Amino acid sequence: MDNQDLDNLELYQLMAEIKPVTEPTAISMWPQGPGWTVLIVAVILIAITFFARNRFKRYQQRHRFYAIDEINNLADDSSALAISSILKRCALNDFARSEIASLTGPQWSEFLNKHCDKHTDFTDFYTLDASYDRTKLKQQAITWLTNYKVTS
Repeated sequence: MDNQDLDNLELYQLMAEIKPVTEPTAISMWPQGPGWTVLIVAVILIAITFFARNRFKRYQQRHRFYAIDEINNLADDSSALAISSILKRCALNDFARSEIASLTGPQWSEFLNKHCDKHTDFTDFYTLDASYDRTKLKQQAITWLTNYKVTS
């Protein structure tokens, strides 16, 4: 049909001659460009590395959690020396045996106070009498166990 044929037609006839417009095929979003693939792989690798590093760090510090659990399970009438021995066993995992094993009395308390960022004011465990607050001592020990820093 050419233009001369269309000149004689009415509007409703012209509308009938219009062919419907076909929609183009949808553009796929995949595969993305290589930059996006590299970015996704890098983010996944960073997440896996972060997760594995945190798990390994937690694994290395599991003795701290066992010591905290042991302190929490101590009876209310336990001695200060029992808490001191738990702290010393835990410290032996992170510090040199030659540095820790010989410490007793004020030297041991000084070591504990020196290696914790939080304020823990340990006194000589041997000089504590029966009137000391065992709950406070347990809390100090737990604070020390969760916050002490290993220095080489």
